[in-house]
Amino acid sequence: MSINLTVYIFLGIYLTSITFEALYSFYTNKKLYNFKDSLVNVFFGVSGILTRLITKGLWLSLWIFLYQFSPFKIPESIWSWILLFFCNEFVYYWFHRFSHENQFLWAVHVNHHSSELLNFTTAARVPFFNLILHNLFWIPLLFAGFNPVMIFAVENIGFLFAFIQHTQVIKTIPYLDFVLNTPSHHRVHHSSNKEYVNKNYGNILIIFDRIFGTFKEEQDEIVIKYGISRNINTYNPIKVIFHEWVNIIQKQRNK
Repeated sequence: MSINLTVYIFLGIYLTSITFEALYSFYTNKKLYNFKDSLVNVFFGVSGILTRLITKGLWLSLWIFLYQFSPFKIPESIWSWILLFFCNEFVYYWFHRFSHENQFLWAVHVNHHSSELLNFTTAARVPFFNLILHNLFWIPLLFAGFNPVMIFAVENIGFLFAFIQHTQVIKTIPYLDFVLNTPSHHRVHHSSNKEYVNKNYGNILIIFDRIFGTFKEEQDEIVIKYGISRNINTYNPIKVIFHEWVNIIQKQRNK
């Protein structure tokens, strides 16, 4: 299957999912969508895709250059792909966790959390400056011996999986909830409720959250409030991108 066909299939599934979710929201009066908010999400989604397309060759070239200095190479096999999948999940977990715990990485990542809604379009709300630092975290996998093309493929497939997690329509999924980062777990991650803040960092898997103590199960009695602790109340993409950087500068000036 060609890459272009894969992209078209994914876009078809994504747009169909948004359509059905929006119809469900309308007919049940769940108010899952806001037109202006969705437009902001689309803006970040399109800019994220363009950024990936523009920088893909540059990053892959850098990875291929660095790979030659790896002390050993892991042969491509079904087992190396499986091992790489788990290594990718491990790297993503820590990249995502640091993106919440470090103020500068948070200033980039907070774009994704700034919506007060959670729906399939929220998945497209990709942090605008994400790729400046994002790919650096995957460089250790090169020196571990993994082929850069393999890393690139696994990381991008994992990235596409995220859209499934951003919905309120899918409730719990028995058995899979224990292993996968399901929509239920990701709703916790997008919550600004104090009980849920800084939990469930996983990408496809939730196992590293369970191992490192950042897992939190969704509780029926807690009404989730989406967004950040101090919501910015704007649909201006420029403010969405830079609001946390402005806060950091103001804090430094007030010291």
